[in-house]
Amino acid sequence: MDLLLVISSSDAARLAAPLGEACVRADVDWGCFFTGDGVTSLRDENFADLVAANCIEAVVCAEAWKDRMDGLECPVDLGSQFHHSGLVAKADKVVSL
Repeated sequence: MDLLLVISSSDAARLAAPLGEACVRADVDWGCFFTGDGVTSLRDENFADLVAANCIEAVVCAEAWKDRMDGLECPVDLGSQFHHSGLVAKADKVVSL
């Protein structure tokens, strides 16, 4: 994976969406890991659709999802901090938002 976006801020979609769109245009393999308040950025339907359709891997910390978004359907894979470590190991570059 060329780029991993680690999203832990609730307002990260305003930065992550343009980065993701640029990755799509440039044919860059990118992924996302959502944790903490960052899981709430997936309330932005356009951003959630962009991630689900274009990330080679997109994982949400299941505990953070349960704490902040319980009862809502998660648009990407549920995982753990173990998955976060694996994604970081695969990524050439990591950007934390």
